[in-house]
Amino acid sequence: MIPAAIFSFLVGAVLAWGFRVWIIVPISLLAVTAAATIELTQGGSFASAIGHALLVGVLPQLGYGFGLFARHMLVVLRAPLADRSRSASVAVLFRRRSSS
Repeated sequence: MIPAAIFSFLVGAVLAWGFRVWIIVPISLLAVTAAATIELTQGGSFASAIGHALLVGVLPQLGYGFGLFARHMLVVLRAPLADRSRSASVAVLFRRRSSS
């Protein structure tokens, strides 16, 4: 289940670069359903299946948060040094990105 958890985290991080937060709902539900089904078909107990499903379902959300943080840090590092004052707020950087 560790590879599935890592994959789930990375999927969440990648989705942060191109989608809004609502994409996490279907991805998390799909991950929970798949993890529970796989665990039950492999002969695991119901409690074990629910535990693994919740773990795999939470990790895309954590990955999405990590992806947002990484994207924000890259925007901050790309900003010119003179703009790192009040004028380099998230709203100003977002307007620059949206207009180009």
